[in-house]
This record gives sequence, structure tokens and C-alpha cells, in this order.
Amino acid sequence: MDQSNWVLFGLVALIGANQLLVRMPVVRSQPLAFWALNVVDLVVGGLVLGFGLPGYDHAPIVSWVVGLLLVLHVAQNLQLRSSWEQEKRKEAQAERDAERKARRQAREAAEE
Repeated sequence: MDQSNWVLFGLVALIGANQLLVRMPVVRSQPLAFWALNVVDLVVGGLVLGFGLPGYDHAPIVSWVVGLLLVLHVAQNLQLRSSWEQEKRKEAQAERDAERKARRQAREAAEE
């Protein structure tokens, strides 16, 4: 296999990793893993946009599509992280509300 095939397989693996890893709990709980994946996506996407894909010099649109796909993955991952953070905030708020309710009920029971 030549270089262009290896690059293409690497890009397919990276896109597959994006689909798989962001759905795994370890990426959700480990910010370093999340940010590393996004940095790799952004760097590889930039390199593909800047230098093109080897073996596809005759079709530069392929490089643009692949590069922009990787940048799109970064945007989607950031949106997903935002929803994770919003979910965490809602859960924390629900816990605080439950604690306040329990304290209020205990206070009211003590007053009676």
C-alpha cells in the first residue's frame, strides 16, 4: 500500500474514533481525553485543508470535504460537551432543591 492509502485509513480511523469515543463514559468523565480528541481533530483537519490529501491532488474538493468534516466534528463535540455540562448543572440543581426541601420539611416538623 502506498502513502495515500495509509493516510486515508488513518483519517477513517480518526472519524471512527470521533463517533465511538465521544459516546464512551471515559471521555465524558476525563476532560483531558475529550480535549485531546478535539485537538487532534482540529490539527489534522487543518493539515488536510492546508496541504491536501496525498493521492488526491487531481480532486482538491476531497481534501476540503475531509478537512471540513473534521472541523465539523470539533463543533459537534463541543456542542455535545455543552449538553453534558447542562445536564450536570440540572442534576446538581435538583439535588440542591431536594436537600432544601428536606431541610424545610424537617424544620416544619420540628416547629409542630
